[in-house]
Amino acid sequence: MLYLILFGIFLAVCCAIYFVSGPLQDAMKRNVFRQKEHVTRELEQMFIFISVDGLQRIKWSIAVALAGIGLIFAWDFAPPGPIIIAIIVGAIGYWMPELFIIYLRRRRRAAFSEQLVDGLVMMSNGMRSGFTLQQAIDMLIEEMPAPLSQEFDLVRREYRVGVDLDVALKNCVERTKDEDLGLVVIAIQITRQLGGNLAEVFDKIVNLVRERKILHGKADALTSEGKMQAAVVGLLPYGFLFAMIKVNPDLMRLMWTTLPGVIALLFVILLDVIGYLWVRKVASIEY
Repeated sequence: MLYLILFGIFLAVCCAIYFVSGPLQDAMKRNVFRQKEHVTRELEQMFIFISVDGLQRIKWSIAVALAGIGLIFAWDFAPPGPIIIAIIVGAIGYWMPELFIIYLRRRRRAAFSEQLVDGLVMMSNGMRSGFTLQQAIDMLIEEMPAPLSQEFDLVRREYRVGVDLDVALKNCVERTKDEDLGLVVIAIQITRQLGGNLAEVFDKIVNLVRERKILHGKADALTSEGKMQAAVVGLLPYGFLFAMIKVNPDLMRLMWTTLPGVIALLFVILLDVIGYLWVRKVASIEY
């Protein structure tokens, strides 16, 4: 009777896997396709033209290389320590290009935000001299460096192929995620629809954006100490771990050679990440 029950359970599991595997594979394929589209769009917006397949090859190459290096350095550890360290280091290496893309995106947006005030001043001076908005954008593209000139060059190209200028400027705001540029675009739209002196509106917007930059700098200066403390406190457990490995390796080997030790190590890492993010959130000022 027991064998019949076990055989029935086995058949039920096989049927469940058969009926679930198809939709599960389809869902995984859709998720991978969306991730590839997202990564491709992010790279194109930063003017980095590399295929997703090429990016995947880079990610796997880095993962395999770092996993091999981790295995070599942890070769003297008791099993399964070298395998666990190789897997962890390989996973970190696999996601390193993604983290590098995030870093490049943040640096590009920060550079765009820094150049925006000078670009708005240039456009305001041009419109006071009699330029139209399109001519002021052309002057900004010719005089300002990247990434500001690249983004507004996309605006000009969209406008030349028939896209309305307001829509092209909205698309620029969506690409850059810059709140100051969003204020500028809203002011341009209202002025063009209701009428008014666009040069004077630009002067007011420039002063507003400049004051926001000053406020942002003060907020960063006041919260920089808290953010640094979060980074130091977050790295202390790992520094203490490596120090204890050198002092008493036999005792610390239990952290990755026994199941309770692995669970405790994962729990410590989870709490450390939560604490770091918590302190960063407390130290961040929204204005």
